[in-house]
Amino acid sequence: MHKPYYMSKTFWVNLIALIAMVVQSVNGFTISPEEQAAILAVINIVLRFYTHDEIKL
Repeated sequence: MHKPYYMSKTFWVNLIALIAMVVQSVNGFTISPEEQAAILAVINIVLRFYTHDEIKL
């Protein structure tokens, strides 16, 4: 079964992370970019275990 992209938890987590990284790059980092990438990778791995449907664009 396909679901629309806007119903994807992974999509929203990554979009929020992107916005957070852009804001921090402008205003100064509170967490280093390397730590942010590691945290995002772990969150994406966890989300992968809960994702079953394909995304339809």
